[in-house]
This record gives sequence, C-alpha cells and structure tokens, in this order.
Amino acid sequence: MRMDTYQRNVRRLWWVVLPLLGFGVGWHAATRTVLSPHVTAEVQEAPTPDTTAPTTEETKPQRNLPSLTSLTRRDTHREVDMSLFWEAWELLSDTYLREQNLDNTEQVYGAIKGMVKSAEDPYTVFMTPEENEEFEIALGGDLEGIGAEIGFKNNMLTVVRPLKGSPAEAAGLRPGDVIAMIEEESTQGMSIYDAVRHIRGAKGTPVHITVLREGSEDPIELEIVRDTIIQHSVEWEMKGDIAYLAVSQFSTEVTREFQEAVNQIILQNPAGLILDLRNNNGGLLDAVMTISGKFFDQKTIVNTRGRKLLDSGGLISSPNGSLLEIPLIVLVNGGTASASEIFAGAVQDYRRGVLVGEQTFGKGTVQHVIPMTGGASLKVTVAEWLTPNEREINEKGITPDIVVSLTEEDWVEDRDPILDRALELMNREQMQEILALPAPMPGDDTTAEAATDEPESAGVEGVEVQK
Repeated sequence: MRMDTYQRNVRRLWWVVLPLLGFGVGWHAATRTVLSPHVTAEVQEAPTPDTTAPTTEETKPQRNLPSLTSLTRRDTHREVDMSLFWEAWELLSDTYLREQNLDNTEQVYGAIKGMVKSAEDPYTVFMTPEENEEFEIALGGDLEGIGAEIGFKNNMLTVVRPLKGSPAEAAGLRPGDVIAMIEEESTQGMSIYDAVRHIRGAKGTPVHITVLREGSEDPIELEIVRDTIIQHSVEWEMKGDIAYLAVSQFSTEVTREFQEAVNQIILQNPAGLILDLRNNNGGLLDAVMTISGKFFDQKTIVNTRGRKLLDSGGLISSPNGSLLEIPLIVLVNGGTASASEIFAGAVQDYRRGVLVGEQTFGKGTVQHVIPMTGGASLKVTVAEWLTPNEREINEKGITPDIVVSLTEEDWVEDRDPILDRALELMNREQMQEILALPAPMPGDDTTAEAATDEPESAGVEGVEVQK
C-alpha cells in the first residue's frame, strides 16, 4: 500500500517537473547568450530600398488604429493602459506636416526603442532587423567600416579598441578615446546603433570624428577612410621559449581558431603561455566556456544570479583540457570586458595564473538575444555574473595582480611595457609567490602582489607595481 502511494507521488512529481524542463530547454534554445558590452562600429551596408519604385498603398502610412480591445493588456503585475500611446499616434498621423515621412513600421520600432530605453540599461536594447543583422555580422568577425569597437563608459561613447591593421588604428584612434562628435553631430544622447550608422559607409569614403583624449587639453580631429575589415580573433607567436597568444574577441569563430593555434603551440613545447586579452570586449558565453576548458579541469568558471531560476547557477568547464599544466600569465587592460573578464576572474580566483596590466572594464551582466517577429530581436539583461569566489565586478572591474601602466610615451614609441613585464615575470620567483597567495574573496580591494621588492630586472619604463 505504501509502495502504491509512493509510486503515485512520483508520477505526480514528474507531471510537474517535465513541463518545467521542457520550458527551460525551449527558452534557452530560442535565446542566445551574449556577454559583449560593445557594438562594433563597422557593419555591412543593409540593402537600400528602391526609392524609384512607384508608391503603392502598402507603402503609405496607414492610419487605421487597432480595436479598443488592444488598448490594454494584462501585465504580470499591473494593467497597462495604452490609450495615451494611441492618442499620440492618431494626433501625429492627423496633424504632422510632412505626412509622407511617417512610416508605420519605423513608428513602431521607435516606440519599442523608447520603451526599452526606459529600463536605463545601456546593454538592454531593441534591435530592428537591420540592426540585428549588423550585430550578427559583428559577432562573425568580418566587418566593413573604420575598424573600431565602441561602447559606453561613464555614459560616454568610448572607443574600446581599434582593430589591428584597421583604418582607425592607422588614423591614430586609441582605446579610451571619447567620441564627442561624428561629422559635426554631437554624440550626446546617441545610442550605440545610431553611432554605428553615422560611422559606417561605403569603402573609400571618409568620416570625420572628434575625440576627447585623457592628457590632451584640446579635442582631436580625425579623418578616417572606411575600408573592408577582415578580423581574425586569434593570433599567436613564439617569443623565445614562451608562447604568446592574443584573443581579440569571443566570436563565433574563436573556438576553431583557438584550437588550431593551441595545436601548433603544443608542438613548440613552450615553457609558458601569455594569453593577451587586452581590448577583448567579450562576446559569446559558449565561446569563453569552451576556451576555459583548456585551462581548468571541471571548475566553476562563472556564477550567474538572475531573476529566473534558469538564469542562476554556476557554469563548469569541461574536463581533460590540453593546457591544464602550462604556466599562465593573462594580460588585461581597460578594454578587457565581460566574457574576457569572466576568464580573467577565474584565473585569479583559482590562482591558475597571474594577471598583468591595467584595471579591466567592469561589465558584470549577462544578456540574452531573443529573436522577435520579422527578424528583429531584443538584447536584454537577464542576470549578473560573479567570479567563482562570487566577487562582483560590475562597474568595478578586476584589478590585476601586477599593475602596469601604458604611458603616452610608450604609445608614441610603440613600446609594450605590459607584455615586457609578463615576459620578465614568467616562471620567476615572484610569479610563484603570487600563485601561492590566498585566493581573492568578496570585499578584497587590493591586488595579489606578493613581492615587496621591485621587479627583477630594471629599465622597463611605464611600470607601476602596486604594493
């Protein structure tokens, strides 16, 4: 009798659990997790509508309003009265001088953008079909434009990095430059996607940008000629017996490129690996988790804390990575953001390696890209992420174990004191002292700098070792 009761209870439990599991799988299959805080300022031109085609009834602004039953909808928490919206719609349609400029679709897109903007989250945005296509192109790695990635920092439109070999780099655009004007139009109040539209253009055409740069009293005027940008996410080379591997973005192609590079690096039997994540603005969570599996054996890489149960929990790396034992130094700076901060945070929390460079960007939230009708999408913040030791980094960043500053003189002279310091540190006593320190925990606001003496070799300029 007791067994019958037990079996009935088990069956009832499965009737509850299975629908929940089905919903969770369906939700995540329909969304894409993106951890990049920036949008690349170069995208392929979207097809331009044929303006010479005769106007048809379908292309004219339509004034018929939805029925009154659609004026309100049931929200999770409250009744939403949409009558004011439709009143404004009708007034605009009936009174606006240039009626031919009104387009129903653009009006709807604008209304949705305004609603989403009310969340006051720069990472939660509605993307029109054209913007969504541009977003996918940026993640793919092949771009057209000036070759610069931009994002918001302190509510200012800021250059995260110019791509290597790009027109932006050749013109002198630098990470941290604040874009004040594009073609004499102020960027104040401009969204990232608006900035993208102003910056992009046909190959061979110029764009004029005014930037504000720390250390420069006057605005800097730049003319940049647009070009086709082909970006490779992974580059590597041997520096003596140490492998140097740079990952510029966790894009859709990065796992393949990374594995190809690792296969070649292993053949060189390096004494250590320097992984350069400077100016890596993030990308796809799946990509950073795959790469983390090369360095961590079934470790929690990131903890997420979301509004919904399925958006909370820890993500664990895969087993049997090919780089589990190699000595590791990770280079970071102010352009190291989001997905790249996830990796850097795990390296620091587990003392898997040493972080060298400058304070990271500090983007500790997770976005899902949710497909919508007609090719549009909603990129929405669904969770915040914490390091394995549950340190919060949002708007704070990660302080490296050894702080090294890149000065104006270093930039002009094409010196790289951050990389120089890492090469100097690899497999030295100071590196081992840092790795032996207790792991950083929530509330820690200092670096893990172990040694109290100066760097082992003198003469490296622009180095600031935080005590």
